[in-house]
Amino acid sequence: MRGTGSFRSFSLSKGALFKFIALLPALLFILASPAYSSLGLTVGLEDGWVWQVVLLPPEDGWESDSGSSALAAVRLAEWRVMDSADGVCGRDIRFHQEPAVDAKTATERVADWRKRGISAVISFSQGDDIITLRPHLSGGGPLLLSAFGEEAGFLDEKGVPETMIFALDMFRDFRISAFSAYASYTLPAGSVVAILADRLDPMLERCSRNLGDMLSDSEFTVESYWISGGGTDSFRMVESEAISSGARVMVTWAGSMAIRDIWRATRRRADGFEIWYGSAPHRLLLSFDGVIVADQDHPVKTDDSLNSLRREIRERFNIVVKNNDIAGRAYAACEWLLDAFQRAGSPVPSVLAGVMPEVSGLSLGSQELRIDPATHRPAERRVTFMTVSEKLFHPVKSLVVKGQEYLP
Repeated sequence: MRGTGSFRSFSLSKGALFKFIALLPALLFILASPAYSSLGLTVGLEDGWVWQVVLLPPEDGWESDSGSSALAAVRLAEWRVMDSADGVCGRDIRFHQEPAVDAKTATERVADWRKRGISAVISFSQGDDIITLRPHLSGGGPLLLSAFGEEAGFLDEKGVPETMIFALDMFRDFRISAFSAYASYTLPAGSVVAILADRLDPMLERCSRNLGDMLSDSEFTVESYWISGGGTDSFRMVESEAISSGARVMVTWAGSMAIRDIWRATRRRADGFEIWYGSAPHRLLLSFDGVIVADQDHPVKTDDSLNSLRREIRERFNIVVKNNDIAGRAYAACEWLLDAFQRAGSPVPSVLAGVMPEVSGLSLGSQELRIDPATHRPAERRVTFMTVSEKLFHPVKSLVVKGQEYLP
């Protein structure tokens, strides 16, 4: 009887037992999270059963809506690995939330990551971390994957991407292909397209020249105009020559000040032309009705399929995701990296980097991504073309656009 009484004193009712079983996955997730890493992480690291990834925050920090949304999506990816029967190659993947890196501490941070056996770093900054860390990652790594990266280039002078760097965004020169595709969609065959750029800026000169070649190949007539060293006091001569040529559109790689002057000169003319801006959408453009911009971020921000990711995070962790787009980017970055770990079967950064371009079935919301080995970025992305009206950018067309490979 004493034994029976002892057993009963530790027994659970059916209802309590069912509640415990229901809460067990969440309990295991909490115990396995970085806050509880001291309970088992050291042993896992020593025997090789835990592979590690560092997370770097967006510009507004981890406490912001962007930071908390990105982190929630990462935790979902981490939970799915721990909840699966085999993990990744039989290992757990641990994501470590860390503060931002800057130029003063970059050398020290990379040395620390190597000492700790960090395999990869996922950055949620807009690309600043690529610029900061690029000089320090060759050789021993770790691998750097940017969840953004449009503005930061990492090709060498021969057009070869840095071995250890990857990004979810196409590089900003995707607008070469984008405007060529948009011209074919919106302009009659044989139309005249004017292109304006700064001849003294190598990047802008290359964009202008290669866009001209692509438009010519599509049987458009191209008129190129050049400014030197940031512009002139007046664009009246350029504007007059472009109108005289019969241009339907001017694609400008010059800055917003150039757009202002040309827009002012052409807005009231019946024979004027549209202005297509060759850089990212910027609030300075919102005063210039009719200007066209191309944006690869807008399709992610407006992707309704990411609502399911938000709901799953809410149901699993009771966390409210406020920025669907960065949560989607975070989850896609994790999926890319986890697939690479599975293919590599190793946490060694150089081995991991070697299989990153082979990842397949990668999704960014409703977009299926294929990685281009020549750029270490998606081979193509959905791009939205938007026009300025009443101080807002309004979408007018979306097209799937290929990213640019290296062009001389």
